[in-house]
Amino acid sequence: MATTSSPTDHPLDTADDALPSQPSCSTSLINIGEGKLTCDQSLLDACIHCGLCLPHCPTYLATAKETESPRGRIYLINLWASGTQQLSNRLTEHLESCLGCLGCQSACPSGVQYEELLSESRPHLAKRRDRYSRRLLRFVCQKVLPDYKKLRSLGKMLRLWQILGGPKLMVVAPWLGKLAARLNRWHSFLPPVPKFSRLPRQSWVSGEKTGQVQLFSGCVMDILYNHVNHASIRMLTAQKRIVSVPEQTCCGALAYHSGEIDIAQQLAKQNIELFEQTTGAIVVTASGCTAMLKQYGELLADDAEWAGRAKAFSQRVVDIVEALDAGQFAKKPEQLARKVTYHASCHLAHAQGVRSAPERLLRGIEGLSLIPLENAEHCCGSAGIFNLTHTELSEQILKDKVRSIADTGAEMVVTTNPGCLLQISSGIRAAGLPVEVKHIVELLDEVY
Repeated sequence: MATTSSPTDHPLDTADDALPSQPSCSTSLINIGEGKLTCDQSLLDACIHCGLCLPHCPTYLATAKETESPRGRIYLINLWASGTQQLSNRLTEHLESCLGCLGCQSACPSGVQYEELLSESRPHLAKRRDRYSRRLLRFVCQKVLPDYKKLRSLGKMLRLWQILGGPKLMVVAPWLGKLAARLNRWHSFLPPVPKFSRLPRQSWVSGEKTGQVQLFSGCVMDILYNHVNHASIRMLTAQKRIVSVPEQTCCGALAYHSGEIDIAQQLAKQNIELFEQTTGAIVVTASGCTAMLKQYGELLADDAEWAGRAKAFSQRVVDIVEALDAGQFAKKPEQLARKVTYHASCHLAHAQGVRSAPERLLRGIEGLSLIPLENAEHCCGSAGIFNLTHTELSEQILKDKVRSIADTGAEMVVTTNPGCLLQISSGIRAAGLPVEVKHIVELLDEVY
């Protein structure tokens, strides 16, 4: 494991990265290359470079480079914002290699709002992508993820591809060269695509009812983990709640974290309009989506027409574990004599601050042995599409997570986010471990 360097170290990983001494940002908006970087000096000054964030940063632990650490990236942002350092390709790569897991923000004793600094940087980083990559990403965010019919068709194609042994076909196609190797590595993150089953528009509850909730099924979540959404409806119904699944679209998380803010805002407005026609809490089954939906108030804070509506929407949003933890089940769970460990999704623990609810739900299962996972809140390396854009670094981070899971001796690891499920399942398969990987709702559905 990398050691924490001294507080006086500057974020220089090699002599080639030697940058001038840290400047002061003298104005709120500074023209830098691709546009204006908003520089709130109080945010930058909050970081005292103490290094306490380093043991909580997966990219620093994997590389031992200061430029791949939170304090290093803050230092680089300060150089960029002041005009001392241009937004070069190398600086861009150091910033884009951040997972955005916010483990550093949870650990920081000075209260550094790292997420705000990262959010200000992302639109500028997006402009530096090559034209074709950016067009493809925007097309996916605008035309594919929000279109559930296209997603279902894509899911059917992937399912057929797996049934026909598509990955094996690529292995025996040497003419594809490096492309085949890359596609195979990406494919290793994909779980067996389940047969899609449409969610009911509304659940049925007999007897006394405890309220009405709206289910946010997600885009990727409903294609790759459709069975988890069905299980979520059953679990909420077991608490005597009426569950509706209204019209909705992609939450916009991928677009937002990729710096395509206009697309994220467009999707947010669509969801707000659709859910304004409903009542009750908006329950979300993917913690990454929950974190994004809870952020709509901030995303549209500067839009006079939408700010109030966005805030009201976000106040209705709850993660599935929060919803289940707050309710009472109609019957006691069956006993389950299994050794289970819990991986805390970054979007649940760090972005939302939800930590105790999942463990309470698991400890409520009689016979279950909940084994603590070392560095349970450390990112697994998925981080949206990070495992596609930074595959090697992502796999390096994943190995540490799989090693920690193996050390517990658990028979099952549970989590709350589809990205974590994809990533950890891939690592477990590669390591050949006899460990099941499940969404926490799958496990609860089995015993209730």
